[in-house]
Amino acid sequence: MNYRTTDLMNELKNISGENGFKDFTEKHNDITTYDSLNDYLNDYLKLHPDVDISSVIKRSNIDRCYAYQILNGRKNHPGKYKLAVLCICMGMNLKDIQRALTISGSSVLYPKIPVDAALIVCINSGYNSALQINEFLCSNGLEPIE
Repeated sequence: MNYRTTDLMNELKNISGENGFKDFTEKHNDITTYDSLNDYLNDYLKLHPDVDISSVIKRSNIDRCYAYQILNGRKNHPGKYKLAVLCICMGMNLKDIQRALTISGSSVLYPKIPVDAALIVCINSGYNSALQINEFLCSNGLEPIE
């Protein structure tokens, strides 16, 4: 289940003592933290068995070796936009993509940055390929993602 961080913080504010903390951890034992981008992406793929990696890589227009390095954990800090496009092609929603970017050490998509704002629109519009994304970027006077 997805919990908002602010809700969890508010819940923790009202806890005092060891028993309260134990109750909190038992109630929220399904909260998952990830040590690496690889763990996060693999968990996403387990939860979405219909995602075909080879077609994701083709649609992402990312070099196959580079994409597999990201997916296998050998490339822990990929470029922000390459990772965003890969995640979009995997079918992730905005929240999932923001989390992947955070885990990788990249900045999240920020609405005040034109390319980031355009990517957010692409995500919310259900785009699922680099071609669609780059066409959208170019039609709005922005550089395509290479």
